[in-house]
Amino acid sequence: MLKIPQFIRCIFSSIISACLDFSLFYVVEKLCLSLGAEQGLSIVAATVAARICSTVVNFFINKFWCFKSEGRGVRQAVLFFVLFVAKMGASATFVWGLQEIFSRIEAFSNVPSVAVKVLVDSLLFFASYLVQKKFIF
Repeated sequence: MLKIPQFIRCIFSSIISACLDFSLFYVVEKLCLSLGAEQGLSIVAATVAARICSTVVNFFINKFWCFKSEGRGVRQAVLFFVLFVAKMGASATFVWGLQEIFSRIEAFSNVPSVAVKVLVDSLLFFASYLVQKKFIF
């Protein structure tokens, strides 16, 4: 049986969760915009909805496959939730902030917010992995 290193398993878990997160983010943002919401509010609403769904999936994949944790599930879930809230806030803040900056720079004014989200969330992955490994699982 092929033994996959923990970090690589976490990358796979994050890719699965990210695909779910980005897909839901795109759909919810477009839905909000079509309903007349401002872009900033659409980004926040899409981030929250997508992140809740992808985080639940990510927690279970990480607990049972990535970290193979048999530890206390409630404690881990609470700590994972705290990390989730911090990541969600950082993601929404940085995506919104960068999108605002890009909208004022002609060369970057057409960069879609989902592309900015890919960049921001990719950077947040590394910090999240270290926190999970050291403090959660």
